[in-house]
Amino acid sequence: MRKCIISLFTITVLFNLIACSPTLAKTIYPDAIEHQIKEQLKEKPDFDSSKPVEIVKMVKTPKKHYYIVLFTYSPYYTKHLGDAIFKKEKGNYTFVGGMASTSEKLNNTTMYIDEIPYNVVYGSNEGNRIKTLKIATLDKKSSYTAQLKKGAYFVHFKMFPHNTDLEKVNPFYIMDCYDKGNKQIPWNECVE
Repeated sequence: MRKCIISLFTITVLFNLIACSPTLAKTIYPDAIEHQIKEQLKEKPDFDSSKPVEIVKMVKTPKKHYYIVLFTYSPYYTKHLGDAIFKKEKGNYTFVGGMASTSEKLNNTTMYIDEIPYNVVYGSNEGNRIKTLKIATLDKKSSYTAQLKKGAYFVHFKMFPHNTDLEKVNPFYIMDCYDKGNKQIPWNECVE
């Protein structure tokens, strides 16, 4: 009886070690997504197809069946963070838009997702140093605050009214960054 209990305990410990292994915990994204991103990047004049494209985060958008994928790639000598929007239908992911990118740690862009206009802020948040972003138009007539979730990368969506024409709307910009203690982070530390 004692040997049986020890054997069961050992099997349970080994099973937990295997299940919690960091190599197994790594998220696997469908190859089709990476392939479609590479195909879209080929249209950019500064894309070097010999360098890897790494998917770093995939987030469900506020619209059902749509996902935003954050990825990194290196045109020339700088590392860029980009976005792509995919629609999931019957288990397959189809590229539908996006492809904005930045060499900075943060990016702010507008886009339509299933005909609904959004302001989208995404970026790298290593060490979870940024807790809050203040986003506003240059005339400061419109502004909002984005609370960031923990993680190495983040995505924040702000929906505009349905009748908003993104071509005519005043663009939003990231104005300020704040840390966990609500202290303002210097701009160069926040973005670069």
